[in-house]
Amino acid sequence: MASEKIIRYDGDFIKKFEELKTVLEEGSKPELYAFLLEKFQYLFRIYQYYAMQIAEGDAQDFEEADEETRSELMRPLSHRQYRMIETAFLADDEEDLLSSIWNFLDDCGRIYHKKVMSSAEISGFSLILEQVYCCLAKITNRNRLT
Repeated sequence: MASEKIIRYDGDFIKKFEELKTVLEEGSKPELYAFLLEKFQYLFRIYQYYAMQIAEGDAQDFEEADEETRSELMRPLSHRQYRMIETAFLADDEEDLLSSIWNFLDDCGRIYHKKVMSSAEISGFSLILEQVYCCLAKITNRNRLT
């Protein structure tokens, strides 16, 4: 039985990922915010689970996974993914920040060749997602004041 704690790059995830690109291209900040909450919020819970379970030495989902999955779970970030995290924190332009979320996952098209999201990717994606949420909240507040 596949663990619900392991994020698989299966058809459902890829569909959400490709929908994300469409939402980003449409440019509606409220729609993007709602989409991210609905489709990707669960990754924060998974990240917290990984952080606690691994720290406590109780990563049963990792241990019960097949060898290929365990290997992918431990895959480090690519250089480009590190750059996307940097972009998320140092972006001069909110569009660069918002697009970093898609670019991080896409990883130059590598998403289509990966089996699962590694623990490093979940951590990095959570950091970017938090920055995007903060940016969208600022935009929302700014629009309310004008």
